[in-house]
Parts: sequence; structure tokens; C-alpha cells
Amino acid sequence: MILKEPHARGVSPDEPGESHAARVQKLTLTGGLRCGRESSQGAVSLRNTLRNQHTELRMNMVTITRTFVVALVMVLTATGLWATGTEEQPKAAAADKRYVTDPATGQTWTAPEYGGTLTQGVRGFPPNYNSDGWSVHPGWAAHLISGVNEKLAFVDWGQSRDIWTGTQPWTDEMFIGNLAESWSTPDATTFIWHIRQGVYWDNKAPVNGREFDAHDVEYNYHRYLGLGDFTEDGPSAHKSAITASGRAGVEIESVTATDKWTVVVKLKPHVLVLQHMLNNYLMIYAPEQIDEYGDAKDWRNLVGTGPLRLTDVVEGSSATWEKNPNYWGYDEKFPENRLPYIDKLRSLLLPDVSARLAAMRTGKIDMLSNTGDAYIQSLDDVESLQKTNPEIDVWPTYAWIAGAFLFNQSLPLTADVNVRKALQMSVDRETISTTYYKGWGDPTPGGLFNQRFIGYSWPMENWPDEVKREYEYHPEEAEALLDAAGYPRGADGYRFKVKLASNEAFDSTYPEIIMGYFEAIGVDSELVILTRAEVGAAQRADTHEWHLADGGWMGLTTHFGIGSVSQNIDGFSFNKAKDPRMEALYYAAEETMDIEEYKSIQRQADEITVREHWGLSKPFSPIVFVSHPWVQGYFGEDSLGRGERNTHLARVWIDSELKEAMMGN
Repeated sequence: MILKEPHARGVSPDEPGESHAARVQKLTLTGGLRCGRESSQGAVSLRNTLRNQHTELRMNMVTITRTFVVALVMVLTATGLWATGTEEQPKAAAADKRYVTDPATGQTWTAPEYGGTLTQGVRGFPPNYNSDGWSVHPGWAAHLISGVNEKLAFVDWGQSRDIWTGTQPWTDEMFIGNLAESWSTPDATTFIWHIRQGVYWDNKAPVNGREFDAHDVEYNYHRYLGLGDFTEDGPSAHKSAITASGRAGVEIESVTATDKWTVVVKLKPHVLVLQHMLNNYLMIYAPEQIDEYGDAKDWRNLVGTGPLRLTDVVEGSSATWEKNPNYWGYDEKFPENRLPYIDKLRSLLLPDVSARLAAMRTGKIDMLSNTGDAYIQSLDDVESLQKTNPEIDVWPTYAWIAGAFLFNQSLPLTADVNVRKALQMSVDRETISTTYYKGWGDPTPGGLFNQRFIGYSWPMENWPDEVKREYEYHPEEAEALLDAAGYPRGADGYRFKVKLASNEAFDSTYPEIIMGYFEAIGVDSELVILTRAEVGAAQRADTHEWHLADGGWMGLTTHFGIGSVSQNIDGFSFNKAKDPRMEALYYAAEETMDIEEYKSIQRQADEITVREHWGLSKPFSPIVFVSHPWVQGYFGEDSLGRGERNTHLARVWIDSELKEAMMGN
């Protein structure tokens, strides 16, 4: 399909020079999508334009307000629909309801309360329900073990959302100690973890509630990296996940527990050592569990230090966690409150988006979010949900450009830069942003890095005019390029056929829109949807059959960097480029200890991907989380850093009276 409407429904065309934020505000005022509860903290001053856009959308758009919720409670009480037990009890409860102000968001919530079950929909669990981050990627295992097994550091839940917007990018100053109370770097080759005292493992065999200490940390590092007693076993295939915030990370030489509360890590100097050491997938398993069972694959054997314990998995159906009554941690926002608030957390497996939306409409589930990759990608689905359930809170999240296609440079057709350039010029990103993404999409083009990743991206103001034009919609010029490249239209009107592969986790309509634009310039196409396993296999293979594939890394707002687009560096990419320039830049970035030089190297890599069209630029559009208004303390946050899928949910609570009133239970 080709989108031809000049502007979104009910919205006039953009005014000259109108900002993206202004367009979003106009959409809101004319009946566009609504998001989140209205915050009282007003205008937000953020560090860069990405955070500014992200937070403005959450805080300034038309919302369901606390006034509405209070009014609803009053109406339900007055009409007798809130009756439980006696007529006088609910009236007293409504009158005595206490409220608190969230110090991080300025939001007003009902006072934290303990108890209840928080139920979320998920679209998938780890393969074979494997809970061992050594044998399956820790990012997958995290769907089960997050909240059970903890990390040494994580994002500070209590910090102002002026600093952290609830999603990526994550920077060093956002992190606080968790299992480690603090850390230090006495020199460029030494990183020291100072382990928190007074933390205990869950009282479950074979660990039986003993105190957590530095030797547990040493054991886990050794197991992942193939050090110490694990030298013969060798490192995990996923070791980079625990030594890196993105793809390239620190090179660890040794890890030693020098006493019960100190772990000394010796490593090769790296300019981003803090980012890599603080924000990775290292979740600490109990050594006794590994020693007794040989691994941590079976969820039944999990023993953690976290606020939750995994108590039940029904394959093909659900997972259930219960509160750890002996958990050591307290709420960073309300430090007098011990965590967790909820008694249970449940994940219901709902692979189909229509089933997830139906479950939200009926209240079968309380939320859809980053956990289990259950976020909503279609804004039509969001609008539909709001029409049937206007009380539901909507949280747009600008975290990454999901579903951007990369050109496979191992195939002759898409190895031709003129073919890539022509396909780039055939797509109208402005119209896609205003119509399909209903004004929520930002059409600003980019390469390896999103333009909002300031300092790392090649700034668009530095692009030559001819390069800027190549990212504009010029189908006639695209056709002329293909003619000159030796690809004239045939008798059937087509020049050639391209194959597109899309990750099942991404929006399947966007590729169809792209294919419509391709057809208009005489390029036939076919689309295949890949499972997660197929995506991984294609990324690891030396080549694959698809000319364009999504699920790779373009438009980044994180430090994944150059290694993600070069097949020769770690054998894991979708564009299959084997470019000596990229390899040289990659290794130069790994060697420098000057952060400005590091950024300069990244900008050079970004410039190559922009000038040579390594990817098909995609509008920056939100993924959307949703929650019912009885889910309190939640402001649309996706995680507390890499792998922390469930940890933040131990910090939200259920307004049981409101839920009972709204659900009629």
C-alpha cells in the first residue's frame, strides 16, 4: 500500500517550521491519541531532544487525570455499585483514601498498599522456558528470572524523570548500587565492586537463606567468562552480554573476591568502562544451585535474592511469581516501605495482539509493557483500545527504532549503492509519519545512530544538500537511478524483485507500506515473517537470502555501535557488510581512552552508513505500553536497565478498591 493522504484525520497540514512536538500537541487537541496521567510538574528540561520529545508526550498530552478517577469512585459509591459487605464501608473507604505525590514524576497516586496480583500479558517466554542465562541469551532468561535473581547495579527508580525518562538511553549517573552497595575505579585497569552487607538468599534449598557475599559474585563471573574452576568448561557463548552495555564491551582478565565484601575486576582499559560494568545482563545465580543441578535451566531450582520467587510455570500458558517475604530492599521513592507491594505477579502468554487487546478491554490483564515484548506497535490498535476503554492509561515510549530494515550487502542487487539509494528515495517518510503514525512519527532520517543520540550521530546539519535529498521522497529520481544502473522496467512493469524479512516481534503493516512504495517504481517484492529463532540464525549466518531484513540495529540511541553492522567483527549482523573501514573504526574505538575521540569515531561510522545507505531509514515512532488506572506508581517505565524486565513491577501497587469498583467484583 502507498499512503497518499496529505495529513492525519482531523488535523490540518503542518505549518511551516512547525516542530514535531507542536504537531503532537495539535493532534492531541484535535482528538488524536491520548497518553498517560497528566503530571503536575509542568515543563520538563531534559538533556537532549530525544528525552524532551519522550517526556513531553507523556506529561503534556491530554490524559486521564486523577480527578476523573476520584469522580468515578464517588459516582460508583453514590450509586451503590461499590458495595462490599455493608453500605457504610465503601463510603468510609472513599472518604479516608490517602494520596501521595511521586517524588520522581510529580504524579499523585493513592497511597501505596500491599497485596493483590498484578497480571500482565506477554507475547513469549524463553525457548524451552530456559532460565539459565549461560546457555540461552540472558536477555531471554530475564523474562523469567528478573525480579528473582538480581544485578549488582541498576537504574535508580527514585530519580527524577527529568534525568531518566523511564527508558533508553541509560547513562552512568542514572545507576545506583543494588547487590553491590557501590563501586570504584582506582585506576584504568581495575574496577572494584563493594558488596552490600545484610542481603540474604531466599530460604530455599540448597542455599537455605544464607547471606549473600563477594564469593557469589566471583563465582558467576568465573562461570560466564570461563575463569577459575570453569576454565575447562570455557566461557558462555553469551559472555559479551555480561561484559557490555551493548555489543562491544570490556575485556575482563580476572575476577577475585579479595574478602567477603570486595570483588576486584582486572580488565583492559576502556573509555566506557562504567557503562559496560553497570548496565549489562549479569544476574547473580546461587552457586549451590549450579553445583547441585549442573546448570540453572530448570526454573523450579531457581534461588534468588530478589523481591520475587518464581513459583509456577504452565508451559504454553503462564508464569507466576510470589513475593519474597524476606526481601531486603525498600522502595527508592518511599524508603520507609519494604518491597514488594504485590503478593503475586503473573504473566499470561498471549502471542496474538488481538488476544492481548481483548484481555486489556475486559480487565483480564492489568497491563501490557516491555516485559514479554507485549507493547503495542499499531497506533490504530491504541486508538481502538481508547475508544472502548477511555480510562486506560497509554504510555508512548521512544526507546529505539523498531523494525528498521537493513540492506543485505552480501547479495549483488543490494550491494549496489545506487539500488539502495533508489529504494531510499522511493519511500515517503513524511506521509508515513503523518498518516500511518498519526503524527507521532518523526521522519528525520538517520543511519547507524538516531539523530537524537547527540555526539554519536553525524549531525544532519552537516549533511551535504545532495545527501539530504537522497533521504527525501523523489520517486522519479529513484526510477532514473535504477534505469541508469541497468534495471529498466520489463514488459510486466517490474525491474526486479526484492525479498524482505521481518521479525515477528515487529509491526507487520509497515513492511507492506514499504512494499507499496517499491511497487510504484517498478520493484516487485515479497515478505516473510521470521520467528525469533529464525532471526537469530539469519543474523549469525555469513549470508542470507533476503535483500532487506529488520531486527538489526539502525537508528540506535545506545552504545551498540559499529559491531552491530559489520559481519567480520563478531559474526552477527543483518546487513552482512564486510567493510575494512568499519573494522578499522571499531578497533580504534576499542583502543581510545578519550571520550571525545570515541564519539568522533562513532560519527565517522554513522556518516558511512548515511552516505552509502546501509539501511532504509524509518520514521522514529513510539512503541506503546498500556495500564489500567488501578495500577499505581507506574509511569510507563520499561525496565531498570538491561534485563530488568520485572524488577520495577515490585515497586508498583494495586489500588484494590478502585479495581473492585471498576471491575464490579
